[in-house]
Amino acid sequence: MNFNSIEEAITEIQQPRSRFQLEHFVIGQHDTPEMQFYQLMLELQDTKYKIEVTKLGIRKTELEIKRLKKTGDEMDVLEAQEKELGLSQTNTVLKGAERELAVLTDIYNSCKHFTRDEIELSQPEYWHKRLTRQTNLQIMAGNVQWAQLDSLRQAGFLDHMIEEHNNNGALTNGQTGEVL
Repeated sequence: MNFNSIEEAITEIQQPRSRFQLEHFVIGQHDTPEMQFYQLMLELQDTKYKIEVTKLGIRKTELEIKRLKKTGDEMDVLEAQEKELGLSQTNTVLKGAERELAVLTDIYNSCKHFTRDEIELSQPEYWHKRLTRQTNLQIMAGNVQWAQLDSLRQAGFLDHMIEEHNNNGALTNGQTGEVL
């Protein structure tokens, strides 16, 4: 696509995070569908709020510009021009946020929904999967951190793993038997 101006090209690319980033690194960072839905809801809430606050800011700035231009004072006119530049930038960024909101809304419309109780009930499974994944990655990197081990202990997984290790000579997941 050929653009008529640099500004048009800048507007075209606006979106803070791509669908791929949102699906894989923001929502997909979580190990269960319940927590993915939870993260999606937080992202939707935050994005919607930022868009609404930005729209209010735009309306406020437009009024400030009108007032500054009416004074006839040269400095006020310059300040109004400065605010117009900022407003142009804000409108461009707003388009990107609205695109991201559309992606998040599409993801919402295509995923399974969970209640707060369902999310709460899934917490043991979520933390088991997450801590096991993180520990496995740290083992692969050759450097399991003490904080990771302490998290396993706090969640009630470590003592059984140590017992299994002592019995088998390998650190395993006590619930699934998989080697960590």
